[in-house]
Amino acid sequence: MTERQLHSIRNAFWAAMYTIVSTLMGFVIRTLLIKKIGKEYLGLSGLCQSILGTLSLAEMGMDSAISYNLYKPFADGDKERVNALLALYQKLYKIIALVILLLGLAVLPFLRGLIEGEPPAGVNIYLIFGLYLLDTVLSYLLYPPRRPLVVVSQQFAIHQKVMLLSFLLLYAAQILALTMLRNYLLFAVCFPIFSVAGSLIYRIVTDRKFPGYRAEGKLPKEFYAPFIKRVSGVALSRMRNASRSYIDVIFISSFLGLVVSARYNVYNVILVIPQAATGIIISSMKGSIGNYFALESDERKYGLFDLLSFMFFWIATFCASCLVCLYQPFVSLWVGDDMLLPFSAAAASALLFFVTTIGSMLEMIKDITGIYWENRWTPLAEMLVNIVLDLVCIRLWGVQGVLLATAFSIAVITLPSDLSVLFRHYFRRSPARYAMKYIAFALLSAGLAAVSCMLCARIPGRGVLSLAARLAVCIIVPNVILLLAFHRTDNVRTLLGTVRQILGKER
Repeated sequence: MTERQLHSIRNAFWAAMYTIVSTLMGFVIRTLLIKKIGKEYLGLSGLCQSILGTLSLAEMGMDSAISYNLYKPFADGDKERVNALLALYQKLYKIIALVILLLGLAVLPFLRGLIEGEPPAGVNIYLIFGLYLLDTVLSYLLYPPRRPLVVVSQQFAIHQKVMLLSFLLLYAAQILALTMLRNYLLFAVCFPIFSVAGSLIYRIVTDRKFPGYRAEGKLPKEFYAPFIKRVSGVALSRMRNASRSYIDVIFISSFLGLVVSARYNVYNVILVIPQAATGIIISSMKGSIGNYFALESDERKYGLFDLLSFMFFWIATFCASCLVCLYQPFVSLWVGDDMLLPFSAAAASALLFFVTTIGSMLEMIKDITGIYWENRWTPLAEMLVNIVLDLVCIRLWGVQGVLLATAFSIAVITLPSDLSVLFRHYFRRSPARYAMKYIAFALLSAGLAAVSCMLCARIPGRGVLSLAARLAVCIIVPNVILLLAFHRTDNVRTLLGTVRQILGKER
């Protein structure tokens, strides 16, 4: 097993630990918000987080741009260059914190207009938003300057360990605020307090892990022109990502109210599970893939891209099948029928997950290769189309209209453009044949999800055993059919070989 694989496995393990804990605690927190205080507070929390997620566009992809420039000097041991990049990173994040603060204060007078109907009684929505704003500003202002090194050093497990500790402390305090005191204000106060604590812990750990690196020095003048060009391309991509999630929540709150927004939030909590799983894969592999792309031949890089494409299609197929089959019975069992959205909304959410998962793989390769400027207008086009379709579709079909609008804009605009740019500007090949492969995979995935859904519909009951039986169908049907269909291909052989190595059955 190679060193890159060992780093990826270690990173994946700690990312899984963090994801399991944060997901379970997410369920606990949202359940307590609904049961102890009221579903409107869950909607208010989602609205505040979505507004600040949109304002965080001020970050403009600086982390991606800096990390891209760090891979090579870190691999070469060029500490002077790395230190200068870290100094730039620290300075930029202080500016970003100030910009987000000013933008957040500018939003305050319009906050009430973003809520359809009455806000929760007895709560100052402006004070609550101010606490969420303070949390966001502090997370940038206190951002540890050595943090990018955990990515480029292929040691992302450090990040997961620190985040796991800080989130455990945060969740413990918030559970106390909701169960013992039933006070939403104290619940919100916990965010900035533990943002400071987490940043301090992160700074101490990274200072000890990378003692030879300091945020100091200056970069040559010729560095800035390509850097600004790259950041501009990444910024548009970040704006696009915000329109997919945060702006959708703002539309739902503004047009449909906090109760519907709370129901949407409940479904998003479930969606976090497969999203987090794919995020684990991406975050744990990204450093190793970046190192591979920096050192290997073009042919080997293309082979890895083909393997990753196949792997993410398989993951997206399996997870989308689980979502469309399990959403409704799980929500009903968890928080009751009162929090259900229509089945069409559940299916639309599964479709959106599928296309965003494929897009996340292409986004990772773009991060690593620096291919952003070449299709800089695609994110803007997707964002504008998505917003226009949101405005139209939310009036026609409600929540499912918003989800379908976002999925459509990704599938029709972004995925074809990203694939074309990567092939033409990096792999130097025609994308046409590969695009046909993507379409064939998507049709196969839709068919497998439909078969799984029809089989699950025949399972009687609404309890835990019924849910377990549906999960068994989702695990067996798409995975077995995919394995039978592709077991002779090189990609499956490579994946199975890696699994055997992880299990220690092959040296």
